[in-house]
Amino acid sequence: MTNWEAVFRVRSADGLIGSEFKTRLSMIQPQSDEDKSQFWKMLVDDLVRVLKAKGEYPDFVKGYEVTTDRDSTGEPGLYVKILVKPAHGATDDATVSKWNDFVNLVQDSLGRLRLQRWPYVELGEWRRRR
Repeated sequence: MTNWEAVFRVRSADGLIGSEFKTRLSMIQPQSDEDKSQFWKMLVDDLVRVLKAKGEYPDFVKGYEVTTDRDSTGEPGLYVKILVKPAHGATDDATVSKWNDFVNLVQDSLGRLRLQRWPYVELGEWRRRR
């Protein structure tokens, strides 16, 4: 995340082959071999790791979901849903403001990477899995 690069290795039917190579995150083209859901999830995981190390990952975040799709104009998008748990259904303006500040931090952090997929970050409600 700090170098804006990812390390890749070619995979064949027989497993990983060849040596590792680095690619700038901005060079990963939609629909390429590298453009996989797992890659984008790992990228957001790495961003979360960096934010936690900097003390910028708030306790109110209960999780996040990462998906890829096309936006309303047909361009490739990276979608990150920040999951929070409203306190007893009522949330004050100060809390919502803190949530939005964190969403903006994640949006700006991903935007600075100049990815080929535009990042869209939004809030979602965390629900306990049964």
